[in-house]
Amino acid sequence: MMKKLALSVVALAVIALASAPVAHAAADGKALYDAKCAMCHGKDGVAKPMAKGSANFNDAKWQAGMTADKIVAVMESGKGKMLSYKGKLTPEEEKAIAGYVKTLK
Repeated sequence: MMKKLALSVVALAVIALASAPVAHAAADGKALYDAKCAMCHGKDGVAKPMAKGSANFNDAKWQAGMTADKIVAVMESGKGKMLSYKGKLTPEEEKAIAGYVKTLK
């Protein structure tokens, strides 16, 4: 009986740990965006006055023309007033932010 209980607990722990990175990665994109990007690009993707000239990330035309890879390229090279984030974010963080930006429709 104790063996079955122990195996059940271990199985549940493995399932919980296996699914945690997926949920965590999705949350990271938003959290990183909120911490690194929202101050200029707005929490909803609408550029604030300090980012005048920046595209609104929730614009359908902009979204259609931008892939996550293109967004990462802009983050790494910088554009306009935005300085490069290359070396300041990990590739995984860049991808998470880009993925989140693509949800701002």
